[in-house]
Amino acid sequence: TVPVVIVAAEEALAAVPRSMREASLAAGATKWQTVKRVVLPAAAPGILTGLILAMARGAGEVAPLMITGVVKLAPDLPTLRLDPILFEQVLVNLLDNAAKYAPEGTTVTVRARREGGHVRIEILDEGDGLPEAEAERVFDKFYRVRKSDRVRAGTGLGLAIARGFVEAMGGRVTAANRPDRAGACLTVTLPVPAGSAKDIAA
Repeated sequence: TVPVVIVAAEEALAAVPRSMREASLAAGATKWQTVKRVVLPAAAPGILTGLILAMARGAGEVAPLMITGVVKLAPDLPTLRLDPILFEQVLVNLLDNAAKYAPEGTTVTVRARREGGHVRIEILDEGDGLPEAEAERVFDKFYRVRKSDRVRAGTGLGLAIARGFVEAMGGRVTAANRPDRAGACLTVTLPVPAGSAKDIAA
């Protein structure tokens, strides 16, 4: 799975137009500011798509599943104060869970937007969804949702670990069924730092 992510990252970074970088530098931005504000936001959808596909491949019990990854990021997302290692593991665990329950030929979608003083990140699959009475239990240690009278492979710790990491960064994570179609939606809500919150009010 690692080569898939590396290739996706390289392709996404290479696809960022040189003119965008040059315009940022010409406007007085430093190289780091250009990377942070121009290059990474432009490349993020491609990088996350590669991560989704890698997780989908790793989730195949016998052979890799053919799952499409879609990333929808709002253009005005603020910078968050996060532990990058913990946040990466949160994404890996949530995407891995979505890929496990997504039937072959379906789509796993990642979308993020700003809502007031928070950023809302959603991971949506097109599987059977969650039993209504068990939406909260998916975060219990060692709990695994049954599918077709059998339990999917895994330790049952991925979502519990994700919730612990998100809460350690001041956020929360919830699970629910999609309102628009069959499938589950895992939502991560993270606080926007005070400096970025002023930008929202402006």
